[in-house]
Amino acid sequence: MTSSPLTPEISLNPLPQSDGSCQYTCPTSRTTILTSVNGPLEVRPKDELPNHATIEVVVKPGIGVAGVRETRLSSIIHSTLQSLILTNHHPRTLIQIVAQIVQAEDHTSLPLLLTPLINCTILSLLIAGIPMRTVGWSVHLAVLQDGKGVKSVEGQTFGLGGSGGGDEMETEESEQLVVRNPGSDILSRAKSSHTLTFSKEGEILLIESLEYSQGSGGESADGQGWDISDFVKLAEEGKRICCEEGVEVIRAALAERKAF
Repeated sequence: MTSSPLTPEISLNPLPQSDGSCQYTCPTSRTTILTSVNGPLEVRPKDELPNHATIEVVVKPGIGVAGVRETRLSSIIHSTLQSLILTNHHPRTLIQIVAQIVQAEDHTSLPLLLTPLINCTILSLLIAGIPMRTVGWSVHLAVLQDGKGVKSVEGQTFGLGGSGGGDEMETEESEQLVVRNPGSDILSRAKSSHTLTFSKEGEILLIESLEYSQGSGGESADGQGWDISDFVKLAEEGKRICCEEGVEVIRAALAERKAF
């Protein structure tokens, strides 16, 4: 499914033997994720919860064997999905989620991997018919001190000093430029990186932020150097992307399936 430069490539049910599966390719970084969901399944007695389903998330690396990085990604995805899935609908069962990193510019970068992993998993859960109280979407935003040398794509960049709205804007040298779903080349120049996940109602589900430059002091979002007012503008644009564009991507993907 491709309709614009910022629409991900989505293939539903590429693994017919699973209850739900999805292959997702980020339109900018070209990170490709393949996820499968199975459940409700019989759960091991030691993992059984009397009033809820057990959620198991396994992230498999594209290169080598799973390590601390994949464990960290699994933990973040698990905590995010825990707030979406209605686990009390299937107590004493297992919902198993397996995510395979198929392709990535940098297999060691959590920011490059996290957003595609979350979005691909949510689509797989919908295909599998796992009950959820709402749906969510994730976006990765990188903040640059200026936009020099950045190849602009319509809707991919915006300045924190402007009105936002996701439109490409002319930025002054001192204005911070935000790049949506950046590749590894842009991320290597970023001042900070923010992965934001919102429900379709605007409820924030996840904030994962990293600082890449020396803290500038003063009032900051988490003591690492970015201004709290800039962070609020960033979060507002992330919310707009997830609640508007993200929901439309989900609707368009599911509309292609006759069962929905």
